[in-house]
Amino acid sequence: MKNTRTIMAMLVLAAASHGMAQDMGEIHGKVLDPDGQPVEFGIVRVEQGGKFTGSETDAEGRFVLKPLPAGVYTVHVQSMGFHPTEITGVRVDPGLIARLKDIRLSSLLGTVTVERFKWEEPLIRPDDPSRMVMTSAQIETNATRKDPVKMIASITPGVTKAVDSDELYFRGSRAGTMAYYVDGVKVTGTNPGVPSEAISSVSVYTGGLPAKYGDVTGGVVAIETKSYFDLYQQRNSRR
Repeated sequence: MKNTRTIMAMLVLAAASHGMAQDMGEIHGKVLDPDGQPVEFGIVRVEQGGKFTGSETDAEGRFVLKPLPAGVYTVHVQSMGFHPTEITGVRVDPGLIARLKDIRLSSLLGTVTVERFKWEEPLIRPDDPSRMVMTSAQIETNATRKDPVKMIASITPGVTKAVDSDELYFRGSRAGTMAYYVDGVKVTGTNPGVPSEAISSVSVYTGGLPAKYGDVTGGVVAIETKSYFDLYQQRNSRR
């Protein structure tokens, strides 16, 4: 009996750890000097809620920041002899990797200044072509943002909305073969019920579905709602 309880406890812990891992994301990048050569031992870190996660660049200038809760981050890069650099607006999604363009540092001459760059997330990621992502900033400028279902159909090739309902059809699939997930929880019905103002990001999968969506045959719309930190950053940016 004692052994059985021990095994059950281990299984529960393993399942919890797996679920937490799926909810985390990563940031990958590479740091170069002005001549395009790798910068080794550079310090790269991010902050969220007063907590820092950091890493060092390797001999090829590469770095990996993980595990990171879903959200929007500013990446801080420092290395001796170069100006500090920041990349703002880097979005991390659950179970996915945010890949940064090569970060080229400027040589330190005279006064130390911080160089800032805005990260531009591609609508379609080269390493995940079946997934389309729309951020809150993109949603705010979309003409159909008041109708999230219509907005999803308008931005995703191969996805159409029914004329007389909110049903979405993925590449000619039958009705009822797609699913909505809000913050990782499956939502029943043809409308996710989340106002556009509360959406942090929308990920639309039209094929090659991750294993966690294995029971879906059509497509998946995964919605992440805004966290406290998203709302805090949004408020500060509008001041």
